[in-house]
Amino acid sequence: MSKKLLAAAIAAALVPTAVLAEASNVTMYGRIDYGFMSRGSDDRGLSQAGRTGRLNDFEDGIQGTNRIGFRGSEALGNGLKAIFEFEFGFSGDSGQSFGGTSNRHSWIGLEGAFGTVLGGRVDGARYSFVGQYDPFKNQTVANAGSLFGVTSGLGQADRADNAIVYITPEVAPGLKFLAAYTTSLLSEAGSGSLLGHDVETGDTPLWAVAALYNNGPISFTLDYENLKIKNSGASNAGTTFGINQTTGLITPTTTVFNGGSDLEFDLWVIGASYDFGVAKLSAYYENVEGDNTASKAVSESDGWLIGLTVPVTTNFVIKTSYVKANNDAIDNADCKKWGIGGEYSFSKRTQAYATFAKLSADSAARCGISKNASGSAGTGSNGAGGSGYGDTGFNIGLAHTF
Repeated sequence: MSKKLLAAAIAAALVPTAVLAEASNVTMYGRIDYGFMSRGSDDRGLSQAGRTGRLNDFEDGIQGTNRIGFRGSEALGNGLKAIFEFEFGFSGDSGQSFGGTSNRHSWIGLEGAFGTVLGGRVDGARYSFVGQYDPFKNQTVANAGSLFGVTSGLGQADRADNAIVYITPEVAPGLKFLAAYTTSLLSEAGSGSLLGHDVETGDTPLWAVAALYNNGPISFTLDYENLKIKNSGASNAGTTFGINQTTGLITPTTTVFNGGSDLEFDLWVIGASYDFGVAKLSAYYENVEGDNTASKAVSESDGWLIGLTVPVTTNFVIKTSYVKANNDAIDNADCKKWGIGGEYSFSKRTQAYATFAKLSADSAARCGISKNASGSAGTGSNGAGGSGYGDTGFNIGLAHTF
């Protein structure tokens, strides 16, 4: 067969594939991030479980979780589109999937003049809003969400399983509304233990409503969420840890809860930012409170942050933030952290970064330095990797997106 005939045969064989790819409009994207992180303290605090010294790690996903994903749409006529996205996380420095799960989110939906409706596993509302106004996007050692996750006692639900979401079209320039509901935030049906309670893990409904305003240099978000954790009815106890003032050792304290009570929490979030051009100023506040005695024993907290992002050149950005998280359910359990970092863009896709953070915590607080804010109750305590350790931290790394 001549070279011309062979080329023609190959082209003919590829035509159906090319047509299908264009019709379904599928885009592949991803990120890989790798660097070094050092954390530590000599005070044997609760986040270190009595250990001393520094914890040094080569880590992946410091500035942003490693991922690979596919998104696409199909025009259905009359302005209606089918849309979908599924994204997988992976560990860039070992053979393990990132965070114990390979499926970061996956959803399918419809988009039209009525707005957007989608269902599946989606990004968590509160977690996403913290990240929107945190200059460090809930990542690096300076992230804000890990402190809010610990002091609230509820962690940060970075994903919501079994969810349905509706987003309105713009009702005014820059203004949209969001409504979301999940029948079981934590997992599929089954029983287990959460926050010291025996619970039905498949019966943890959450609903959220939010107003979203983004117009020019101004951004504003107001969000309300209600979370219920249905109890299995078994007697149970919650355990917290504190420093024994006599021995100086960390010892457990058991608090008995009413096993028949459901837990219910109200969550309020307010965030705003303004881009002055020479700098972007952002602020965030949240309040989490239990609706009954058992719930208040688990979560009664508030917290806030203020952040500043300064583009020094077209390639170099400096970021800084201050975070205060208050735990009103436990005495002497508040946390504060400030952070500063820089990002240098070699191109639109490749970026180097470095961040430093310093944390101060009350004697009963479990806050620690972590590289991100995702996780359930206990985020930021007792461990390496994504959980917290120490009261000072530094990271440096390189990231590429495609």
